Amino acid sequence: MKAIKLLLINSLTALVIAEILLRILGFTGLYKYSVVSDPPGCIAPSGQLGFQLNPGTFSITINDSLKYTATQVSNPVLTTRVTSTIPRPITSDSLIFLSGCSFTYGMGVDDSLTYPYRLQSELKNYNVINGAAPAYGALQTLLIARRLGENGIRPYILVYNYLDYHRERNVLGRSFRQLLFEESRMEGGREAQVRQTARFPCGELESPGGRLAIKYVEVDNRNLFGPLRSWSALVNQLEYAWNRFASDDEQADAVTEAAILDIRKLCEENGINFIVAVLKESEDGPSIQRFCTRNGIPVADLSIDYDDPGFLNLPYDGHPNGKAHAVYASKLYRYLTEGKWVSQATKSNQGS
Repeated sequence: MKAIKLLLINSLTALVIAEILLRILGFTGLYKYSVVSDPPGCIAPSGQLGFQLNPGTFSITINDSLKYTATQVSNPVLTTRVTSTIPRPITSDSLIFLSGCSFTYGMGVDDSLTYPYRLQSELKNYNVINGAAPAYGALQTLLIARRLGENGIRPYILVYNYLDYHRERNVLGRSFRQLLFEESRMEGGREAQVRQTARFPCGELESPGGRLAIKYVEVDNRNLFGPLRSWSALVNQLEYAWNRFASDDEQADAVTEAAILDIRKLCEENGINFIVAVLKESEDGPSIQRFCTRNGIPVADLSIDYDDPGFLNLPYDGHPNGKAHAVYASKLYRYLTEGKWVSQATKSNQGS
């Protein structure tokens, strides 16, 4: 009995010491990411894309501190964020459609500071559409490209803005599920509504190297330790460690590459120029730039130094700030003009 008590005391002491050491080193319990909009509902659940934008002008606050304004307009196929004070027709054959996640959408920056808006100001003879939304990846780009084709909309150029985060999103990895509903706070406690109605695309290969199949699933709770993560740095780090151990990087890489190839095929069938723009490349995984080059897919490197806090909305948010968006826009503009994808000559009457 004494031995058991001694073991329990020693174990408890070790846990307390570990917790204290982690706190000294700067680790904390789970910090929930908060997004609140006025009026409510800037983002709504989708039965196919996971999330979708609601039309309107919203004042959005991130983590109770960072405020910005986002204007979202209804278009055929989906709602998009504005790229100009003048409405840009999505049906024009001078369309440059930008797809991607919150980095391309412009989380944390006003409309006029986003990279698609800046690109539009440089390409006045083309219609730049910001078709990105938070939590999107390659699968959403593929699904949106299909929607465009089904509605007879064929962009002149479709740009998929890639980040290494998308690999995990494309297979609904464990940590991405937690990010969506356990590490986030939505306005009015809308997490429950999203859980009930949102369906996220999840990719899998029918066989190794085979065709890509997409299923639509709800996001369930994958948290091992429940609310303990919120107050214990040790428990929170154990959860992160388990996420890394349980991840299937090879499957995520294969699904992402298959999705990009399917987007390329769909674009070729519809006479659309397809470009992959790399905003952030993985340092420890396969290079998406090399993959695109091997497969003859045009690829543009738009990356910045993400270790430089001057490019981020710190200390309130880790998304790129207006300075970073200016670099993205400048790099893509240079790529498009130097590669003669675009010119200053009017390609069409822009539908006006």
